[in-house]
Amino acid sequence: MRRGGVLHKHKFLSNAIVKRLRCTPSCLLGDLSHELCVSKRTLERAVTDGTDGKTFRKLKDEILVEQVKGIFSCHPTPAIKELSFNLGFKFPRSFARALKRASGYSPEEFRSIVISELLTGPQRAMLKTE
Repeated sequence: MRRGGVLHKHKFLSNAIVKRLRCTPSCLLGDLSHELCVSKRTLERAVTDGTDGKTFRKLKDEILVEQVKGIFSCHPTPAIKELSFNLGFKFPRSFARALKRASGYSPEEFRSIVISELLTGPQRAMLKTE
C-alpha cells in the first residue's frame, strides 16, 4: 500500500517538474527542490519513476531541445542571446553549452539543421534522437 502512495506522489512531482521545465528549461535541480520543498534525491526518484528511467538531466535536455526546435521552427531568426534569455538562461554561453550537451550541436548549427529540416522534410533530419 505504501509503495503505491509513493508512486502516486512521484507521478505528481514528475508532472510538476515537466511543467516547470517547459516554462524554464534552464531550471536547476536545486532550485526545483527548494521550490517544491523536497530533497534533490526525491526529485531524481520522481523523474526516474515518472519517465521510465530518465534522469533529471536527460529530461531537462530533451525538453530544451524540444523547446528550441519549436522556436526555430516558428521563428528561425531570433538572436541566440535573445533566445537564451527567453528560455531563462542568464548568459548566452550557458545556453550554448546546454544545447550542445543536449543535442550535440551549437545553437547556430542547430538552427541550420532545423531550417534545413523544414525545407527538405524530416527524412533528411540530422538531429540526435537518443
